[in-house]
Amino acid sequence: MSYGTRSVTVTPSEVEVIVQKAITTALNDITELFNHKLEELDKRMSATEYRLTAVEEQLSQEFSSSTANNHVQTQAQTELSTELSALRNETRESLLLSNDNEQYSRQNNLRFCGLKPAEGEDCCSAAMNFIKNTLRISSLNETDIEVAHMIAGSSSQSADQQTSTYQRRRPTMMVRFCRRDKRDLVIRSRKLLKGTHYAVTEDLTSLNTKTMNRLRNHDQVRSTWSWNGKIFAVLSNGHKVAVRPFQPINELLAN
Repeated sequence: MSYGTRSVTVTPSEVEVIVQKAITTALNDITELFNHKLEELDKRMSATEYRLTAVEEQLSQEFSSSTANNHVQTQAQTELSTELSALRNETRESLLLSNDNEQYSRQNNLRFCGLKPAEGEDCCSAAMNFIKNTLRISSLNETDIEVAHMIAGSSSQSADQQTSTYQRRRPTMMVRFCRRDKRDLVIRSRKLLKGTHYAVTEDLTSLNTKTMNRLRNHDQVRSTWSWNGKIFAVLSNGHKVAVRPFQPINELLAN
């Protein structure tokens, strides 16, 4: 567009920043809505569980009552159990939707495990030096990084403490890239880190991280990994499967 002799150009990167901000705002609104719904479901589940417990206690106390009364109470217990099961399913579905929404908001993020800035160095520079020198990617520069920071608690230990608890709490830097393709370029180069104390991983939600840990600790799972926020595993029978949170391993083995 032009105004007299001046011209103003809107670059694709500026448009992308505007779009990303709009997406982030929308995601925050959706997350707030899901959280509110989950609170309501939790209250309904608590009330139903309380009613179910009361019926069970009453059945226990009046076990010697007439068969007719027992039948009515048993029916009430069955109805409450069905209602509670439905509420649990509804809560689980809401949790999954909220989890997917949160994971989508992290799509440009990566975690650099084992990396922390040197004294006097900022996180963005440290991340870029690591990308260029260790991952050998020369096509990226600091303008491709939106923000970089240490994850709370990961760099607060002394050198001696890190030596003794390194595997449990090693320093981890969070890096958010301006564009998804830049992030993908970095994560595809992480094979170069094999045999080092560094690792580059996706920024998974708490629920997805718990799912990964559950798979790793299961004797019927050979290996597990994530890509684009989705979790995959190779089972003991050799099948490669996509795994959702809460999904039983036995169910996957049966398919």
